[in-house]
Amino acid sequence: MASDVQCNRMGDKRKANTLERVHCNQCRSKTQHRRVATAKDEGSDWSEHVGDISWRTTFEMLQCCGCGEAVLRRTHEWSEDPDPDVRYFPPPVSRHAPKWSWRLPAQQKAVLAEVYRSLDADNRSLPIMGARTLVDLLMMEKVGDIGSFKHKLKELHVGGFVSTQNAEVLEAALDAGNAAAHRGHAPSAPDVNAVMDIVENLLQAVYVLPGTAQKLKKSTPPRPAHK
Repeated sequence: MASDVQCNRMGDKRKANTLERVHCNQCRSKTQHRRVATAKDEGSDWSEHVGDISWRTTFEMLQCCGCGEAVLRRTHEWSEDPDPDVRYFPPPVSRHAPKWSWRLPAQQKAVLAEVYRSLDADNRSLPIMGARTLVDLLMMEKVGDIGSFKHKLKELHVGGFVSTQNAEVLEAALDAGNAAAHRGHAPSAPDVNAVMDIVENLLQAVYVLPGTAQKLKKSTPPRPAHK
């Protein structure tokens, strides 16, 4: 359904000047936003050692001209710091959760949501640890508490949940999570995204695709019998 939000880019220049490009989580890119509300809070303090210190906090409600999604921008200015502190609520989404995540078991779904909130906060180590936890939960459910990660991974392969190649890929992701948790490893952003790709593929393969395949099989007409 098309949005009813409209932004006047021609005509009234005063209104057009309120438009600015801001990241939109719904559109997944920087889009034109219009300012729909503004509130300010300011004050000053005095200290004999420092002098007059002033501060001002501005809150702006911005609405995307494309989809109508709104975001709150908080700008805090302090006389002792030339660079204002600018934050957005909700913060820009760095990686969107897969659309099928609602089909995961409750515990895995909750942990995955925490991982994505951590990614939005620009964390690196915590999402890796969370991804490792997701794999551990899956292993515990499918093969039980039978020892080390490597042994569980082997049984996951024996049980047909992962192929030989996927088991090797998953082992690399588990090692990255282990390094972040126990060896102080600080992964790069590409490394984090690689681990998330691997873990998401595993979760989808185990929890989502079997049901999808069954539905597809039922909706596909059978081959005609040979005469």
